[in-house]
Amino acid sequence: MMQAVLVGLTVFALEFIETWCSYPMTTRPLIVGTAIGIVLGDVATGVTVGASLELVFMGVMAIGGTVPPDACSGTAVGTAYAIILGQGVETAFTLAIPASILCQTLFVPLVALRSLWSPMIDKMVAKGDYKGLQRMMPVVSATMYVFKALICGGAVALGSVAVQQFIDVLPAVFLDGMGVAAGMLAAVGFALLLKMMWTKKLAVYFFVGFILSSYLGLPLMAIAILGILYVIVLYVESSHKPTQSSAEEEEELFND
Repeated sequence: MMQAVLVGLTVFALEFIETWCSYPMTTRPLIVGTAIGIVLGDVATGVTVGASLELVFMGVMAIGGTVPPDACSGTAVGTAYAIILGQGVETAFTLAIPASILCQTLFVPLVALRSLWSPMIDKMVAKGDYKGLQRMMPVVSATMYVFKALICGGAVALGSVAVQQFIDVLPAVFLDGMGVAAGMLAAVGFALLLKMMWTKKLAVYFFVGFILSSYLGLPLMAIAILGILYVIVLYVESSHKPTQSSAEEEEELFND
């Protein structure tokens, strides 16, 4: 039960910080997995599961009126059980996807809960109680996060024994398939992200990174450092390159 409370409080805190600190990405799977690992005492597993689920949810985003699966709740539940059961990413993935889809389906009802405060807010507006309105803003926002935290905490409170029995019933081929699907969804997530960024001008950098990784065997950190150094070189060159207006001024100066 204490683990369920810690998971629920962590989800609430991360969601609240995400809204009230100008969206610092605290609900991304990597951050959520690390935070769950810290509160449950297994940071290594938390970081590993969070990074794996980050690849899965990387290409998932809200476009137009669509509501994507909730990465925060899915990662929290999946990471918690991966730590509690002492199993790997396959177990986390098996539990993360249903939890994220559940919170996805409950998104609209949870948002509608905030309308319960409307009568009280209307009275404050009528009285001109602006300080009261300021105090109500975080309360209204937190309403949705409280129920999301209860969902995640309740999922963990079901008990590791029940979840372990559920996993034991599943055939091995299903869990193996989940592991393969996790790897495939990572590629799909990158593909969706790359589709939005893809231009003819940027395509060459994709192939350069592919060659550095596949043929030269450089690790991702080395490729990232090379990319940062190249950006610095481009910035320095562009800052020293004279603009059109300065070039015209130089021409007029020499003409005089």
